[in-house]
Amino acid sequence: MEGTIICYGDSNTYGYDPCSLMGERYPHRIRWTGILNDRSGWEIRNHGVNGRCIPHDPSQLRFACKQTEDWSKLESPVWLWIMLGTNDLLMDPEPEAEKVRNRMQHFLQLLLKQQAVQQGKIQLRLISPPPMTPGAWVEGEQIIRESRNLEKEYKNLSRELGICFTGTGSWKIPLVFDGVHFSEQGHRNFAEGLLQENIWQKYSR
Repeated sequence: MEGTIICYGDSNTYGYDPCSLMGERYPHRIRWTGILNDRSGWEIRNHGVNGRCIPHDPSQLRFACKQTEDWSKLESPVWLWIMLGTNDLLMDPEPEAEKVRNRMQHFLQLLLKQQAVQQGKIQLRLISPPPMTPGAWVEGEQIIRESRNLEKEYKNLSRELGICFTGTGSWKIPLVFDGVHFSEQGHRNFAEGLLQENIWQKYSR
C-alpha cells in the first residue's frame, strides 16, 4: 500500500443506501471508498457517519482532534479527506453556503493547529460535496442554489488556508429520489472522478 487515506464525511461517504429498509449501506464494491480501496493502491479508511455535520461544538472538536492524533500514528503518508456541508445546509431553515464555509473554516483552522498536521504527518484535502437536486429531502430553489455555491466557497477557503481542494460539481453525480444521496452509479462515477484526477499522488512529503 502507498499509504492511508482517511475519508471523513457523512452518509455519502458512509455509503448509505436510502432504498434499504433498515438504513443499510451499499456493499463495499459499490461504495466509492471501496472502489478506491480496490483500485488506487492506497488503504482507504471509511470514516463516514450518517447525518454528520461539520464538527463545531466543543465535544465534537475535541473528538476530532483525538482522532487526528490517533491517525498520526499510522505509517506515512496519511491523507485526511474531508467532505462535509450537505447536512449543515439541510438542517438550516435559511441555508447559506457562506455560513457553512465559516463553520468549515473554524474546523480546518483547528486541524491545522494539530501537531500531526503542522509536522506534515497528515495532509488535508477539502472536497466539496456534489450539489443537491430536487427530491423528497430537497424542496425550494434556495437550498439547491446554496449547495451549488458551496464549491466556490470551499475553493476560496482552501486557497486562503493553503490546503488541497477538489471540486466535484462538474461531475454530475447521479442522486436518488431524495435529491441528496448517491445512487449506485453515483458512487461509481464519484470514484472514477477521483481516480481520473489521481489526487493522492499530489501528496507532499
